[in-house]
Amino acid sequence: MRRLLTILLTLVLVAGCADNGADTTTSTTVTPGTSAPDTTGAPPTSAAPGTTSGEEAPLDTRVAWLAELFNLGALEESDYQATFTQEFIDAVPYPDFLPIVQQISAVGQGWSVGEFESREGNEATVLLESADGQSVRALISIEGDVPHRISGLLLQPGEPPTLEDPPKDLESAVTRLDGMGALELTVMEVEGGQCEPITTAGSGEPAPVASAIKLFVLAAVADAVEAGEFDWDTDITIQEDLKSVPTGVLQKEEEGVTFSVREVAETMIAFSDNTGTDHLIDLVGREAVEQALIDHGMEDPGRNIPFMNTMELTALKLGPASGLATQWIDADEAGRRSILEQISDITPADIPLAEFGEPKHPDSIEWFATPADMCRVLVDLWEMGEPVTQILTINPGLPDEAAAFESIAFKGGSEPGVVSMNWLVERTDGRQFVIAGSLVDPEQPLDELEASLLFGALRDLVADL
Repeated sequence: MRRLLTILLTLVLVAGCADNGADTTTSTTVTPGTSAPDTTGAPPTSAAPGTTSGEEAPLDTRVAWLAELFNLGALEESDYQATFTQEFIDAVPYPDFLPIVQQISAVGQGWSVGEFESREGNEATVLLESADGQSVRALISIEGDVPHRISGLLLQPGEPPTLEDPPKDLESAVTRLDGMGALELTVMEVEGGQCEPITTAGSGEPAPVASAIKLFVLAAVADAVEAGEFDWDTDITIQEDLKSVPTGVLQKEEEGVTFSVREVAETMIAFSDNTGTDHLIDLVGREAVEQALIDHGMEDPGRNIPFMNTMELTALKLGPASGLATQWIDADEAGRRSILEQISDITPADIPLAEFGEPKHPDSIEWFATPADMCRVLVDLWEMGEPVTQILTINPGLPDEAAAFESIAFKGGSEPGVVSMNWLVERTDGRQFVIAGSLVDPEQPLDELEASLLFGALRDLVADL
């Protein structure tokens, strides 16, 4: 149950329950560290998309169709277009919707329709349940007329996880996080583009940030667009030799398929997509990402130079290249660049991901940054405006249950032994805050859900400062 809750609460939410004719809104949330799904299988067939198998109960037919969609984890774009209203498709494009289905399908087996919690006309709230105990609450609305397309859909955890005895102030939240591992954390207010600390914990030294380093990759891409090297609409072609291991979904795409730079960047941030990240690093060049570390305020960029892509980092932790780990740790920059050349032919098939249940050099083979570094890059990215701000806000990390913020930019990261959570939030009064933290235990896996919820509590507490 915990894995699906993590996926739905801190990984995937698609939204948009609205009356016919109303705007359909979206919210997508992603936590790194979850496996990518197997997307094989045909589209659902119990009711052909765009039709209903029982005109007397079209809502039931659509709900049953959704359950079967979760079972198969696959949907053709033409079927998506036939099943959902154009307003919904405009708000939730097919490339955003499919990975959500794939992620849910990957963690539950035998999905079926459970209890209807409410039902009125063409709208309902219903539990979808898997044979192995997972559950998803679906708020669904359909058109009143044939073919009764889905006009709104909100997916939520069936049983949302909550903290026992939620912290009442920043200090108690920090204390609880500090008891879980080595903590580097700063809560900052952004004033005039500068990060002003409010609460801090740790030594202030660079700490592992896992996939949160992708903010600097995004910065390198945005800088290249600004320099006129390519556009956000420029095509990126999926290459087999640039595929990485999960997290993400792009590793499942066929070689030769194309996506725009913006689409790949969105997937990198929203789904922490490693294959997308490595394609973007290849697009701008390793040196451009290294320059972005400097240009966007990292105090000690040398900790991340040479800049590893996600496949290289994974290969040094697992598989045939892992024997070079000690050499990497002791090597200088030239030595490390030589090691990266030696492992350039490592592929995802060479990586025994099943062995990645325990920490593998989380405090020595990683990407490193201080909370202040993460604040500076978030502020720089936010000041770039659209589409960068849109990319950053696709995934708020955790739902804003109290609707306390006008906007939430987020990027997290995790692997066994590391949890990093980084937000830039803007309150309804216009004040901006950054919550940036990294929790590390090199000896044993962290309770990622507990840590994520405590970091989230810190975020929510700044609403009342």
